[in-house]
Amino acid sequence: MKLLKPIIVLIATIAILAWALPNVDYSNYITLIMAGIVLTLLEKVMKPILKFLFLPINVATLGFFSIIINVFILWLVTYLVPGFNIQPMIILGLRLNQFFTLLFVSTLIAFFQNIVSFIL
Repeated sequence: MKLLKPIIVLIATIAILAWALPNVDYSNYITLIMAGIVLTLLEKVMKPILKFLFLPINVATLGFFSIIINVFILWLVTYLVPGFNIQPMIILGLRLNQFFTLLFVSTLIAFFQNIVSFIL
């Protein structure tokens, strides 16, 4: 039961982002649910391990390496869940590569995750 709320929050967050951004896409609702489950599991299991392993780098960069870990986890979800895609995007005429697009979407996921979690 402890994992159910974060999974629901992430599914709602991904659905909101897919509706709002043309570069975030999932093929069907099963893919959406799988992306939410995989992202939740990676955030709960893999993220603490990566933060511990890269603790010296994270301390040296004053916590900014956590952003790289978030981007890596989001990229891993797009790799592991077929049908869930995040394509490079253009913001204000500036074409972002895959890394900066994932960084932007990761930031939006964190923002909307907080809002949806507050509502639920």
